[in-house]
Amino acid sequence: MDHLEATAPQTIRRRRVLPLEAPASWGLGSCGESSPRHRGSAPLLESIPTRLDELTPDRLTAALREASLLGGGRVRAIDQEILGEGEGFLGAIARLRLDYEGLAYDAPGSLVAKLPTPVHENRTIGEMLGAYWREIHFYRELSASLPIRVPRFYYGALSDDPMRERQDKIVARLDRLPSWLVTALMWGAGWLVKRNDHRYVLLIEDLAPAAVGDQLAGADPSVCARVLELAAKLHGRFWQDPGLEHTFWLAKQNVGLRIRTGMYRHARKDFRRRCRELPESDWQPIIDWLDANCGALNAVVHGEAPQTLIHCDLRLDNVFFHPEGDIVLADWQLVGVGAAAYDVAYLVSGALRTDEAPEVEHELLRGYHAALESNGVEGYPFERFQRDYWRGLFAVLQILATTNSVDLGEGRGTDLIRCWLDRTLTLLRRAPLDEVL
Repeated sequence: MDHLEATAPQTIRRRRVLPLEAPASWGLGSCGESSPRHRGSAPLLESIPTRLDELTPDRLTAALREASLLGGGRVRAIDQEILGEGEGFLGAIARLRLDYEGLAYDAPGSLVAKLPTPVHENRTIGEMLGAYWREIHFYRELSASLPIRVPRFYYGALSDDPMRERQDKIVARLDRLPSWLVTALMWGAGWLVKRNDHRYVLLIEDLAPAAVGDQLAGADPSVCARVLELAAKLHGRFWQDPGLEHTFWLAKQNVGLRIRTGMYRHARKDFRRRCRELPESDWQPIIDWLDANCGALNAVVHGEAPQTLIHCDLRLDNVFFHPEGDIVLADWQLVGVGAAAYDVAYLVSGALRTDEAPEVEHELLRGYHAALESNGVEGYPFERFQRDYWRGLFAVLQILATTNSVDLGEGRGTDLIRCWLDRTLTLLRRAPLDEVL
């Protein structure tokens, strides 16, 4: 699939997409939301797969037919390969190699299936972040109009929940309550989420033979520069677009600021313990600064920066590199509205190795800013962007502090967070703390 060419900026409009009406055999109505009909005598929601092994040939046949990718043929057999073990924390992901009989037309030889993770702690976090339904809305309503390559969308289904469109308003109201009450309500919300029966499934393009990046290994600066150039293309396309604010499924990064501050303060004791295990010991001034300024930081990191569409999880593990040179950005579960510099800080802090010279970081920032201006952004001088970038680094550090609530598994997940923390602190040692705010 070729790169989508950038077009003149346009407003995202909330619209009813005519996506794939869900296959009748999955018990779903139009737009993949649950309908009042049942499949036989089984409860409605049992019709949406909840585990990867429930993606049977019959279910895949129905989905691909609704996507107009399969004619009179059918899926005869599926070879399943689990992906992302120790890498993806919120989802269960598999590559499905499909064997057909009959007329297959344009049906893919393989695809990637995404379902919520079976790990209860991580599933709760994914639900509270809105990660599962947000990604389905992204692929249905926005992915085809981006100026960059993303995986092709085949099918998405989710159970209905009228609370989704009110999430931002609910969070905004919570954010005005006393912190002790917010903590109690968040605990109660987590308890309820663990007991809900929401279900989601997403089928997208298999990007093989593209090679996925490796955040743990890091990347050469030239690779980082290419990804940042792509990010600038995305950010420039939606720069200050007023329609973003009215698209309910996009995560608004300037909402729930006091909640974020409270989450950090709750986690900081354990965070300091983890910092003491790092090879370098001069992290104390940085953590002290964050402790003293966390609330003020959260108020400005997205609130004062120009708003645009941001990936919100822009790291090497979500970037695919095709042999012919194309780069594809995947995993859009956290896509939202916020500061472009946050995406930049997120990528650079996770990818740039600690032994790289300060000049390398500066060149990457200069290159991104130049690409942003070449994509039509005006009135955003480099000095302002650089300050937003420093703020973004502290926002990343704050997120890393709260990963103690995530089940990272054994091995790579734990190593990745530790390495990311070390790299982020290395970059922040260069930041002028008295100029961040």
